[in-house]
Amino acid sequence: MTTRLIDDLNELHARYVRAINSAVESDDQAAVDELAAGYDAEATLMVAEREGKTHLLPLQRRAA
Repeated sequence: MTTRLIDDLNELHARYVRAINSAVESDDQAAVDELAAGYDAEATLMVAEREGKTHLLPLQRRAA
């Protein structure tokens, strides 16, 4: 049975929140920054894979 994307994203988010909170409690700003970037990358990849959009990766930022 395939889970819904939103459920998988919520689970991913909860795991990262726990890890980031732990890093904050340890006063480890480098880990916080690394985890935040890791969440963005992992969530983006998850969505792209589920939506068949991996050809758009890596995402390009629009010019300001």
